[in-house]
Order: sequence, then structure tokens, then C-alpha cells
Amino acid sequence: MSRGRILLGILLFAVVTAVLYVWGLKKSMSQQEDLARMLLSKCGRRVLKYLKKHETITLAEIARQIDGVKVGQAWSRKRLTVMEPEKFAAQVAEFLLDQQYIQPAEGKGYRLKK
Repeated sequence: MSRGRILLGILLFAVVTAVLYVWGLKKSMSQQEDLARMLLSKCGRRVLKYLKKHETITLAEIARQIDGVKVGQAWSRKRLTVMEPEKFAAQVAEFLLDQQYIQPAEGKGYRLKK
């Protein structure tokens, strides 16, 4: 092998290593936001599944549905868990209202948007 090929191989290896490092750094910096979004989405799916079988849902029932929900990414050991479902229930309801999956019902509950 010539010196040119060896130098080119070393240079390509360095470029690939730098790209992988930057990509991993970006993933780890945005991991918390990604986990929070995944947790909201998973809790929202649980609430929607409940609403398909029931007419309405209150914040207390949302809290019961989302209690103990966990999410994590496949490549990481970090997990997010709902520890205080009473506080997080309002965020889930607001998320579902913003996404227009649910609408306020008579009284203090919510129902599926028709």
C-alpha cells in the first residue's frame, strides 16, 4: 500500500468517527425532550383507549390510567416514569385538547371529539 492510501484511510476513519460522535452528542442532548414527548404520547394513547370504551373521563380517571407509565429509548438505559399522576393528568388532558383528540364534556370531564 502506498502512503497516499494509508493517509486517505486514516482521514476517512477520522471523519466517520467525528460524524458519529456529533450525532451521538446531539441525540444525548435532546434525549430528555424526546422522552417527555414519548411519555405524553403514551399516556395520551391510554386515555384514548379508555375513552373508546367509556363515554367521558375526568382528571382523576386520567390520573388512574397513567399511573406508573414508563417510557425509554431502545439505545439508552434512561427511563421516564409517571410518579405524580395527579399533576401529570392535566398536562395529558391539555396535550390531547391541543391535538384535538378530545373535547370538554358537560361537567368536569372530557370526551372523544366527534
